[in-house]
Amino acid sequence: MKSETLLFIHGFPFNSSMWDFQIEHFHGQYNTLAPDLRGHRDGPKGPGPWMIAHHVEDLKKLLQEKGIEKAHLIGCSMGGYIALHFVQQYPEKVASLVLCDTRADADSNDAKDKRFALIQRLHRDGLPAFASDFAQTVLGESTQKIKPSLLKKVEDMILSNTVEDVALSVGALASRRDSTEALAKINCPCLVIVGIEDKVTPVDVNQKLAQGLKKSEFKKIPKAGHLANFEQPAAFNEALQEFLKANIKPI
Repeated sequence: MKSETLLFIHGFPFNSSMWDFQIEHFHGQYNTLAPDLRGHRDGPKGPGPWMIAHHVEDLKKLLQEKGIEKAHLIGCSMGGYIALHFVQQYPEKVASLVLCDTRADADSNDAKDKRFALIQRLHRDGLPAFASDFAQTVLGESTQKIKPSLLKKVEDMILSNTVEDVALSVGALASRRDSTEALAKINCPCLVIVGIEDKVTPVDVNQKLAQGLKKSEFKKIPKAGHLANFEQPAAFNEALQEFLKANIKPI
């Protein structure tokens, strides 16, 4: 096994295939892991309700099963929430932290109300309508013009789940902890990456996240929305490669 492990943590409501471009690029240099998270495609199920802490414990168990003592966490969107929670619970298991198109603060009351409305909509209208709308929300305008085929790929990722599991995941998102005050206590090297066209967690939100971290770098990816790694993989991989080379020695 290669000595350094990259653990890629996907966003809601996708699956590990959103990291395919990264796994292809980095697997020869590092040990790479990209699991399907609880309630997403082939990930573990378990009784609901779920919280972000469930995902953290699932990932801790995965690392234990693989015999990995420490990993470099790379989390996008919900994956960022999980990574932030993980590093607070198990800082000794985190070598570095890469947060992509995400945020540190918890949902506002208005955001919680919108989560509730989404759960109602999912049970009322089903998954296909949500998948179509959400794909257009997360992908940048440039991506939708230049790479329209990615819309269907995002929809297909969403449709690999069940309505029930997506609804449970929405509840987990709404109940996540506020990590804002914890940022200054994170001691590992950190990188924050955001797509310039991100409408879900905009540039200023990610920049605020980076400013709150003790040891952080901040990178913006042009022509990308909320899934910067998926929309502009070459630019994303370059940013991640530079960060990794500066902080670890690949085999």
